[in-house]
Amino acid sequence: MNDSEMRRRELLRQTRRLYDEKQELPAVHPRYGNIYHSLYDGDDEVPSGGSFYIRLVIGILCFVCFVYMDQSKVSVAEVSSSTIVEQIEKDMDTDTIKAVWKNL
Repeated sequence: MNDSEMRRRELLRQTRRLYDEKQELPAVHPRYGNIYHSLYDGDDEVPSGGSFYIRLVIGILCFVCFVYMDQSKVSVAEVSSSTIVEQIEKDMDTDTIKAVWKNL
C-alpha cells in the first residue's frame, strides 16, 4: 500500500466517522433554547394514545342522548330531535362558511 492509498483510506474513514455520528445541535438563540430542546432532544418516546377514545366516548354519549330525545319526545333547551335532524340535513352555503372562516 502506497502513501496516497493510505491517505485516501484515512480520509474515507474520517469522512464516514464525521457523517455517521449524531449531528451537533444547530445554533439556537438562548431565548428559544428551551423550546428547541423540548422539541428535538433525544426523547424518542411514542406519543400516547391521543384523544381518539375521549372523542369516541363523547360521540357515543351524544348519540345516546339523541336517541333518548327521539324516543321519549323530550325537548332540551327548546331543541328537539327533529330540530337536530333538520339542522343536519340543511344545505350550507360553502362560500359563506369560507368567508366566515377567513375573517376569524
